[in-house]
Amino acid sequence: MQLEEMFYITEKDWYKLQAWAKLAYDEDKNEISGLMTAVPQEDGRFKIGDVEILEQENTGTNTELNGDAVSSYMMKHATRYNNPQMKFVWWHSHHTMAAFWSATDEKEIDAWKNTSFSLALVINLKEEYKFRVSLWNANGIPLEEHFDTTLTIERPQPKINITDDMKTLYKELCSSPVVQNNWHRHAFGSYNGQLSLYSRSQNEKSLIIEEEYSKILDEAENIQDDMVSGVIKLKDYKKSIKDINKNCDKSKLPFKLKVIKGNTQDIINKLMTLMPNELFEWEDNRLKDKYETIAWSNTFGGGRWYGN
Repeated sequence: MQLEEMFYITEKDWYKLQAWAKLAYDEDKNEISGLMTAVPQEDGRFKIGDVEILEQENTGTNTELNGDAVSSYMMKHATRYNNPQMKFVWWHSHHTMAAFWSATDEKEIDAWKNTSFSLALVINLKEEYKFRVSLWNANGIPLEEHFDTTLTIERPQPKINITDDMKTLYKELCSSPVVQNNWHRHAFGSYNGQLSLYSRSQNEKSLIIEEEYSKILDEAENIQDDMVSGVIKLKDYKKSIKDINKNCDKSKLPFKLKVIKGNTQDIINKLMTLMPNELFEWEDNRLKDKYETIAWSNTFGGGRWYGN
């Protein structure tokens, strides 16, 4: 893992730092400082958190933490995490000034010298920052190297909100081109709102069934994988099967997906024993054999295998 990938802070904690910096500047035009923890995670990274300010004396160009308050913070969180690999992060603000290491800052960083490495962060009100990893000792070899690197701000996945007004405008303003070659018309939904699958020519029907079987086979395999791996829950699995079967009925396709009954573990156990093509129920076994053979031929060598 690269150094610039090793440290991250949640968006919530990042803006807590910004709030302290703004408060100190708004109230007294001062800097402010505090401590955070850097806790090792299972993925090998360190999570920066536990943002706190401590008893301190500040000016517009300097900030000094109370020693006893520092010891109390360190003892509290060392006991909480009980992890010898945990580190502490000294942080402070530069309010409207640039984010840089002043001579005073360099002395404070030196004061955190230990037998491995230490961490320091300086921020300003523009959300600029410097994050430093100071290496003091490597496997017993006394080294003094300082690396200004990346502190990743992890932000929650934004929620996509599709409103009713958006849906109305979409229906009013958006359309699809008319497909002249009817053989490649998607089977879900009727042609021109009138013709069902079995109103087509025999060749056209065959092609549509072939296309739809191949597409739904891929969908079924993805749903199967997601259910077995725990990506989706039982209710989502059931809804996916129900939606596909509803479309199969609507389009009068000669197949649908099997409805496997039982609790979550029962269904997972069953899915683990089935090949993707075995997830289908066909009206006619002759059609089953025909379209499974076509699908196999189209994807031979692509990782899918149909067995009995």
